[in-house]
Amino acid sequence: MNVREGFVDVEGHRLAYLAVNEQLARPEQPAVVFIHGVLASVHFWLDAVPPDLREHRAWYALSLPAHHPSTVPADFGPGQVDEQWFYRLMNGALEQLLDGRKAIVVGHSTGGFCALNLAIHRAPGVIGIVSVAAFHRGRWGGVEGQLLKLAGLGRWARPLFALNILIARRSALVRRVFATLLAHDRSAFRASPLSQRMLDNVRADARRQDPTALFYLFNGISKLEIGHRLRDIGIPCHVLAGTHDPVVPATQTLLIVGEVPDASAAVFRGVGHMPFMEATAAYFSALERALRQLAQDRDRSEGDDQ
Repeated sequence: MNVREGFVDVEGHRLAYLAVNEQLARPEQPAVVFIHGVLASVHFWLDAVPPDLREHRAWYALSLPAHHPSTVPADFGPGQVDEQWFYRLMNGALEQLLDGRKAIVVGHSTGGFCALNLAIHRAPGVIGIVSVAAFHRGRWGGVEGQLLKLAGLGRWARPLFALNILIARRSALVRRVFATLLAHDRSAFRASPLSQRMLDNVRADARRQDPTALFYLFNGISKLEIGHRLRDIGIPCHVLAGTHDPVVPATQTLLIVGEVPDASAAVFRGVGHMPFMEATAAYFSALERALRQLAQDRDRSEGDDQ
């Protein structure tokens, strides 16, 4: 696996990316771009991608804003964070990163929101999306939900929010416990070798996260709502989700599947917010099927246009 690290600049935000196996890129193939969830980093994907794709195909990972090694501008604040802001940043980053190539976007959690939001706003380069444990509304459960609620209280809660981030920054044990709480099948999560590799991959970034930037981002996320616009999605969409996600309520997943026109769904029973580790084989198989189907959809569409 050949990995090149870099940055793109959009509206003062410096967004990190990984370009993997670029030497294997084929012009006729759409690029596959992965976007992580909150409190992870662009390095999350190094072991969370199906092995054949990971080793034998070109792919990219793009950072969420405000997540190290990405940086924010000096004037960044919570009032800037809304669906239009997310669209401008992520679409601008894709345009710079891919230089005109079409893309399939795979997003987990907040990354999944980004994928849905790109499709809602008809990002010109995005031909299909895979939404993994994604939300349409900034209301969550579990540990991440508590941080979201805390940030939503406003500036007076910033020190307490920052304290939680600082504790996690300094303690590998806290980070592991936090990640485990995102799972429903915690025994499977703890037993999976991918869990420790993921934590190792993001450790350096987790220890350098900016609590203030994350507070502003979480505050804005707490106000997001795109459910009423899901029917505007006009490209193929695959929804992957666990039945027992402690972060994103099942009602949100059901609404996404029900509202996005012709959405395809893969449901992992007894699985929570981390299907990569809780049901690795089933998740990798579902993702590979979705990517094959999206590529075939694109080929048929191009054939119809000729």
